[in-house]
Amino acid sequence: MKYRYAFAGLCLAAALAGGIFLMKKREPPSASALRERDISKSQGPPNAPVQIMEYSDFECPACQRAENTVRKILRSYPGKIHFVFRHFPLPGHRWSSIAHQAAECAAQSGKFWEFHDRLYDHQKIWSLSPNAVEFLMQYAAELGLDLEPFAACLTDRGVAERVLVDKKMGDRVQINSTPTFFINEERLVGPVDLEQKGDAIVRRILGKPSVSIPAPAQSER
Repeated sequence: MKYRYAFAGLCLAAALAGGIFLMKKREPPSASALRERDISKSQGPPNAPVQIMEYSDFECPACQRAENTVRKILRSYPGKIHFVFRHFPLPGHRWSSIAHQAAECAAQSGKFWEFHDRLYDHQKIWSLSPNAVEFLMQYAAELGLDLEPFAACLTDRGVAERVLVDKKMGDRVQINSTPTFFINEERLVGPVDLEQKGDAIVRRILGKPSVSIPAPAQSER
């Protein structure tokens, strides 16, 4: 089985090197099409009082660090947050674009978040591999996805274009660093900003009292 992943990964990596993802010009997606795409990459009720949007790069270490805070916030306020993920692969990351496309392919089978979690949880493995596509195929298999359609999806220009649409939307709102979050239009940049301010903003929106963070204990001399 592992041989199958490696072979498929090598074939897809060769396709990448051959420029199979060159984009043709197409009509921009309609607002309704964008909303439909966001459904597969969102959690929580759409009419929730707290709206969080994240622009992120699966290969970005800072984005991986922010994941713990994101998950903690979502667990803390069930039913009160609508969270939307937007692709923003950075050009300096070798495997980022294909990883984002793989997540889009998983979304077609209703497995976006499961794939999303694997990419962040195992970031140090696939991102440093000479053939990351092998790991993308492995994660798809672990989630029970049909590997042949999944592999075909990885070379689908239309799917790659959906990632590019998110990226262009980020460019329009001047995203220049990942991760960038919008919590009801309030911008937070980076994991530290989210750690320090994210929960407080959510509590303020929900009308909950702020939580004081105890100062570090002073060591005795």
